[in-house]
Amino acid sequence: MSTPGPNTRSSPRLQHEVLVSVTSTVGVFTGWGTNLSLGGVFVNAPAVAPQDTPVDVLLQLPGQPECKLKGRVAWSRAAGPGVDEPGIGIQFLSPDIETQARIAKMVERLTQDLASA
Repeated sequence: MSTPGPNTRSSPRLQHEVLVSVTSTVGVFTGWGTNLSLGGVFVNAPAVAPQDTPVDVLLQLPGQPECKLKGRVAWSRAAGPGVDEPGIGIQFLSPDIETQARIAKMVERLTQDLASA
């Protein structure tokens, strides 16, 4: 199991649930993305894949078309004693400009909505 390292994030993160489908050589699963940024997403799921596993990601953002991205497993945390949120941290790999803009807009909008609630 690998775990996230020091906070070296370069873009704002959104703590909000978005539906995420992940396909890899390990299998296919759907889970809740609970931490989204331009750089990646944490997917809360009992299934994990090894670090550096290539993945195809399908994000279901509220009010937006599906976002299809390529990524890699940056880290994983398997279910077990003392683990509150099992899942995988996915780093997006070279998203196109339109997808980057869509994710950035969604992170900004939902962050503002949550702050005003």
